[in-house]
Amino acid sequence: MLEDQSAGALAPDPPGARDAPDALSSPSASRPPAPDPVVLDSARLRLAGLRAQAAAQPVGQLGETASAGLIDDIQAVGAVLASARSDLGIPADALDVGAALVVLSDLRSHIDHLETGLLDAAERVGLNWDVIAAIIGIPADEAQRRHRRLRGRQASP
Repeated sequence: MLEDQSAGALAPDPPGARDAPDALSSPSASRPPAPDPVVLDSARLRLAGLRAQAAAQPVGQLGETASAGLIDDIQAVGAVLASARSDLGIPADALDVGAALVVLSDLRSHIDHLETGLLDAAERVGLNWDVIAAIIGIPADEAQRRHRRLRGRQASP
């Protein structure tokens, strides 16, 4: 169980937090597992207040304009996927799929930047790597390697 330090309450361990490390050593282990829907809903509820406060402040590094652009990009990639599956009635062509892959690569870069910042923030607020790893559902040594790899990508030109 993880303790919510602001409320002093216990939160359930994230899915995969108790799994054996060998289950996470496959090539697909580079991405943390999807969080439990109940834990995800709790996290969204907790962050809703911060999001409302941030909206009232001047636009920051990832401000409202950038956030809206990212949401538009996610929706555009989703539209290409739907189109490619013939869900929209407008077939996607090779240029559409290629454009979506370029946009997705940019989205991944933004997400990696956000993750690096959050891992840095987790260290600053006193979370140790065992706790950070439990939250994201991977072993602590893998969480640290991931953080180093993400930092290295951002340091590269």
